[in-house]
Amino acid sequence: MENEKNQEKCLVRTLDELGRSSKLLWVVFIVSALASLTNGLHSMSYVFIAEVPIYRCSIPELKNANWTDEQIKNISIIDDCQKYDYNYTYLASLRHEEAIEYVKDIEFNTSVVSCSSIVLDKSERSTIVDEWQLVCDRNLYRANTFFVFAFGRLLGFGILGMYADKYGRKKSLIIGLILQIIVVPSSAVTPWFSGYIFLKLITGIGVGALYSSGYTILSEVANDSRRKILGVFTDVMYPVGTCIVVTLAYFITNWRYLQMTLAVFTIPLMILIWIMPESPQWLISQNRHDKAQKVIQKYCKDIIAPTLVPENLTRESIPTESTKNSQYKILIHRYFESMRILFTNPSLRKNIIIMYFSFFVSISVGYSLIFSVDTFNINRYIYMATAASSEILALMTVPVILIFLSCQNATVVIYVTASICMFSIVVIPRDEIYIVLGLTMLSKFCLTACFTTIMLLSSELFPPSVRNSSLGTSLLMGQVGCMTAPYIVDLLGKIAWWAPNTLCGTLTLIAGLLILVISKKELNNNDSNSNSEEEMKI
Repeated sequence: MENEKNQEKCLVRTLDELGRSSKLLWVVFIVSALASLTNGLHSMSYVFIAEVPIYRCSIPELKNANWTDEQIKNISIIDDCQKYDYNYTYLASLRHEEAIEYVKDIEFNTSVVSCSSIVLDKSERSTIVDEWQLVCDRNLYRANTFFVFAFGRLLGFGILGMYADKYGRKKSLIIGLILQIIVVPSSAVTPWFSGYIFLKLITGIGVGALYSSGYTILSEVANDSRRKILGVFTDVMYPVGTCIVVTLAYFITNWRYLQMTLAVFTIPLMILIWIMPESPQWLISQNRHDKAQKVIQKYCKDIIAPTLVPENLTRESIPTESTKNSQYKILIHRYFESMRILFTNPSLRKNIIIMYFSFFVSISVGYSLIFSVDTFNINRYIYMATAASSEILALMTVPVILIFLSCQNATVVIYVTASICMFSIVVIPRDEIYIVLGLTMLSKFCLTACFTTIMLLSSELFPPSVRNSSLGTSLLMGQVGCMTAPYIVDLLGKIAWWAPNTLCGTLTLIAGLLILVISKKELNNNDSNSNSEEEMKI
């Protein structure tokens, strides 16, 4: 038993050396970075694959009578989705001037109906919207495609995240990769919208599995001095993926070809995951010291000697299936016990509700700003490239901001700044394109920076006994916010162009004010920590 403990200490010490700089570290980092890149590619491809083209009501009777589009619009169409319920067969038999005189007498007594036929402009891009007529009454079907992807990503984080804890990080990565290899090209060729929806769900599961397992194995291999900087560069790969999508979409105007091109990015992942070993830290945690030693020896032969592990390693040192099951029961019990503490302790309950709202706002508003590209008369390629650049700049700037401000103060300032920018967009004329673009990008900068600061604030706000549960469930609320973003834009945008920004500005302002409610004494509160530990024992 003593020999096993010494062996484990030696393995952990050697792994820490590998985590400073080694081939293992760089392989794991590249896998994690590519997983983050893949997440950005598939998330932001929605902006181009589901782009809404110019569309209008179609009146076949008048079109066949050689009426121009302008003449048809002036006499019959209320908006893009509604028309007057005239007898168009009779109007087609009249000259245009005669038809105008005729409808003047009956206009106020004529009902308004939904367009039975829609004409979409396919001159610029081919998208899922024009292929499956996702406009007017089917408008929400477009938002549903992103919802199922985000929901699938959430399932990937959760289900395959638990799978990775039990069966290994590499196996979870392989499952995510296999899903990507199958469903990404399949979604490019499916002729049915229902099939496309299902494949987007599976795509999300694969992306979630790759991202969560890749990030986890990076955090387990990298030591403390490398973990933060490599984590930042991994996060930066998400907006880099956005830039790549913008470039690809500029040259590839058919959505099916663009979707198929995204499948190419699984090739480097296939190669790297094939040569990447299982996480040594996970193997050690499972008492599989012999396999952990083999992995570590492969990359660090000079530091650990083969004699550290006895040749006759007994089966008793490897946990049985029943032991593993009991460990998971303990983990589940601890999770529910942590949630009980979070919601029964008044101070913690207030803080966790604030964090849930803050995470929800940060991600939902951030995605809403991206999806608002159709609200403004702005070149979407410039818009998306600028948004990605602002995200990269925000991720690089946060460490500098935190030199001068605490996490709490920085979060409040950033939230309030974002809300001011979004309220300003509402009052500025829409034809002031560059001012609107600048304010939108500043808002996006703030929301990206804010997500990082609230992550750090959450780690300071809760005692260690419930910190993991509080952060995990807060990120869950953030994913719920991600799923709601397209509906905020599509539903409120139909009411008024300024409605989404008004709601987003209001939410960010409320979130900033709620952060102020948190007492300074509650940050790094040792009393709360000790109380929580006592409750955990009870």
